Amino acid sequence: MPELEHKRPKHQIDIETEHLGERSKLILQLMWPALCENVLATLVSMADTIMVSALGKSAINAVGLCTQPRFIVFSAFMALGTGTTALVARAKGAGNREEANHALVQSLLLALGIILAACAAMLVWYQPLIRFIAGKNISEETVLDAFAYFRVQIYGFPLLGMTFIMNAALRGAGNTRAAFYSNSASNIVNVIMNYLLIQGHFGFPALGVEGASIATVIGQGVAFCFCLYLLLNGKQFVSLRDRPRLRPDPHMIRRVSRIGMPALLEQVIMRVGMMVFTLIVTSLGDVSYATHNIAMNIQSMSFTTGMSFGIAATTLTGQTLGRKRPDLSRWYVRQTIRMSYVASFVVAIVMFFFGRNIASVYSKELEVLTLAAMVLRIIAVANPLSNTRFVYNSALRGAGDARFTAVSTFLGIVVVRPLVAVTLVFGLKMDLIGVWIALVSDAMLCYALAKWRWKTGRWAEIRV
Repeated sequence: MPELEHKRPKHQIDIETEHLGERSKLILQLMWPALCENVLATLVSMADTIMVSALGKSAINAVGLCTQPRFIVFSAFMALGTGTTALVARAKGAGNREEANHALVQSLLLALGIILAACAAMLVWYQPLIRFIAGKNISEETVLDAFAYFRVQIYGFPLLGMTFIMNAALRGAGNTRAAFYSNSASNIVNVIMNYLLIQGHFGFPALGVEGASIATVIGQGVAFCFCLYLLLNGKQFVSLRDRPRLRPDPHMIRRVSRIGMPALLEQVIMRVGMMVFTLIVTSLGDVSYATHNIAMNIQSMSFTTGMSFGIAATTLTGQTLGRKRPDLSRWYVRQTIRMSYVASFVVAIVMFFFGRNIASVYSKELEVLTLAAMVLRIIAVANPLSNTRFVYNSALRGAGDARFTAVSTFLGIVVVRPLVAVTLVFGLKMDLIGVWIALVSDAMLCYALAKWRWKTGRWAEIRV
């Protein structure tokens, strides 16, 4: 017989409560740790960029060149995490702790195999990959700095991948605070080590861009240790303490893969599309590419609200479907969407009117600041809908409908975005402004498709 769920803590609200205020409070309970986690992670990413920017424009671009290769590897972690979260959330909703634990262990085993293969492939191919992204308009100094940064990152991928899966399982069980605490510790360590290793302080060597990469990996190690401790102490709904079965279970692996593989395809499409898209940006020269990297960094901060509400939507959709209550899934997602709209609108106002001031934290070059201010206004106008697509897509993944999100991502990133970009950048000579209009066009399409899919209700019929 499956082991029943631990006794619910006093502060935890029953997901089936009839009190609407309590339901909204439950959304916020799941969202706020994820928001704090995402904001802190983005602030640290901004701090990384600011600290590295002290080394010059070449260093900023070097880290930017590594972004898409890193995210190609991250895509595997995020895809498996999607499957893990969905299955653990269903098991949590059904009160089946044994199945939740089994899903976690099988996800970790699957992730370990994929991570080792990815690391081996990247060790062989990272230099040609980075040179391909750099194209012909990025300096050799920047490319060599990118090599140094990414080489260190490869050795941190196993720690990062395992941490992704453990946090995904904890989120599925409703513990979004765990990811916040683990990533907070990681990010604080990252900033401290950045200070010590980038320019050399308190006797540490000045390692430049490579030092920033080492600092990131050290921070990832801290997060891994924290998550492992939580899963071994036996106090969580999902746990590694109860003598887990370490032999691969083909049936459970297929269940994880049924959700994870479409999510993986979605992520690979996204990252390959972004990588090819980066070629268009790098063709515009160092100033445009530096401005683009700054805008991407600030945009990631603007997305924290949507992504955080999305995490709540994934967990709540999975758990309510586990209790055979798709009506509750609809209510929770509808309310989460409303909250996301309000938060995104506030962020958009700040970016629209104070974008130049925010960009000035990264660079003091007049040309960069003028261009960044225009780009950030484009981002601000689209922000409420761009952000809300994360909620719809996350809810669909929580229901196991990852195939649809993969298709919509393909249409947006592989079809719409490059067509609009080529037309505006090379046809109408709109340069970086054209690039960002293309990005917004893709986001609007994905929003419309995700909203339509959710309204059809087909996600409620999917078996995981």
